[in-house]
Order: sequence, then structure tokens, then C-alpha cells
Amino acid sequence: MRNKYRLSAKIYERESEEEQILPRRIYFFSVEGNVTEKEYLENLSLYRSELGISAIVDVEVLRRSRKDTQSAPEDVIELLEEYMRLRGNGSDILPDIPEEFVIRFGEGFIDLYLNNPGKLPEKRKREFEAELKAIGYDIRYRQFLLKYQNEGDQYAILLDRDCLSHTREDIEQCIRHCTKQGYRCYIANPCFEFWLLLHLSDVKNEYADRIDCIIENPKVSAKHTFISREVSNKAHHGKSGLHFRQVYLPNIDKAVERAKDFATTPTELMDHIGCNLGSLIEEMREYR
Repeated sequence: MRNKYRLSAKIYERESEEEQILPRRIYFFSVEGNVTEKEYLENLSLYRSELGISAIVDVEVLRRSRKDTQSAPEDVIELLEEYMRLRGNGSDILPDIPEEFVIRFGEGFIDLYLNNPGKLPEKRKREFEAELKAIGYDIRYRQFLLKYQNEGDQYAILLDRDCLSHTREDIEQCIRHCTKQGYRCYIANPCFEFWLLLHLSDVKNEYADRIDCIIENPKVSAKHTFISREVSNKAHHGKSGLHFRQVYLPNIDKAVERAKDFATTPTELMDHIGCNLGSLIEEMREYR
């Protein structure tokens, strides 16, 4: 493990419990990209009603610092398993707090911090939080994650196949590990932008004479590969600011159906273009 603590977020507020139906199943995702994939999945949550997904189903993308650019397959799994270790403590965060901090500040102080922080001096609280953050430990975000736990929750990773960046052995090892641990493994071959392109185009027919360009996905400019340029030209957005409601939301059903023309299982996606996120959307719709 390169960094012991990676779970980190500046903003992680849900609607108040009075304003929402609490989910009975949450899909906890660790994703390779820190922007596009995260934004897309969070919009699945935001527009559940429009997508025909029950309010009892939700998506939570595990967050990390924007400076955390570790995106190799093993890094994606590492972040998910950091969450799984946290979750293993149930709703009690005390066993997760680094032992040296428990020794230094004392269990009494930490108990007050967690349960009755108003009784503690502000200076001491800020010191505690600052020293935790100095080692990458975001205690508030971890507390937030522990609030939402259900027996039906699912745990997933989302990877690009990307032959130029990830070896076959790395991806196969990730698939085996996910299968063994019971994690969902979603893969886009060659990249997540292919899934976006399925919203924007009948890829099978429109790109029939350029399928090799999609398979190889060469770099075509300083900013773009072949697929990302096609997405940018059709959707008029960059890596962030997907304009999800206007561009992707109306076309999700098309993307789900178009994806069935290509590879749709992790094993098939090792060697063939495609993406299996359509199965996630179908499964979320079916859960009642």
C-alpha cells in the first residue's frame, strides 16, 4: 500500500434524512478517473427518479484528494479496500483511528470529539483534525461513510482496459481479486469515453469503417485520443462539466441497448471493445 489513508473529500453532504428516503442498497464505487467517471456516476444518483431508479437505491463514489492521481488497477482496488476495512468496524470509528493518536490524545478526548464536541476547546479540536489530515486521515469523511450501511450494499470498481497503460496481467489479476472478494468489476475497453460515445452515436454503424481507430484509440492531439475527441465534438464538453442532464440523461437507454452490440462481461472486455455499465443501470432499475 503506497498511502495508508486515501479516503478524503471536501464536500460529502447528502440531503437531510428528513428530506429523503434512506437507501437500502448503495453501490460503493472506486473509480480510476478522478473527474469524468466520478461525475457520471454521481449523476446517476442525482437523476435516479428520471432514470426509473427507486429512491432506495443509490451510488456513492469513494472520494480521494484531487492531488491523489494513483489510478493503476491495484490503486483502484486499494481505495475500495480501505473503505472495506473502515466498514468492518461497523458504526464505530474509534478502532479505525490511528493508535498513536489514541495514545496521544486519549480515548476520553476522542470520545468527546466524536459524541459531544461542544465540550472540547476549539484549539484542541483543530489541532487533532489538522494532525490527522497531515497523515491523510480525513476523519469527518470517514464518519460520513460509516453513517450509511445496509446488508444489500454492493462494492465495485470501474477501470479502463487501456492496453497502453495497463497490462493484461494487471487487469486479469484485478478481475480475479474482485471475483474472490465479491466486488463488482466494471470495465470500459478501451476507455470510459467509449461508454459516453454510446450515448451520442450508434457506434456499431456510424464507426463501422473506423472501428480500428476505436480499438487502437490513438493520441490525436495534446488533449485528445481518437475517442475523447469524438465525444468532445459531439457533446461539446471537456473532462469535467459533462452537461449530464442535457446530453447524457436523455440517451442512457440508447447507450444501454447499444452496449449490447459489443463486449459486456469482464472476460470479454479483456480483448474486445465495449463496456458493462449498462448492466449496472438495468440492475439498479430492477431493485425494489
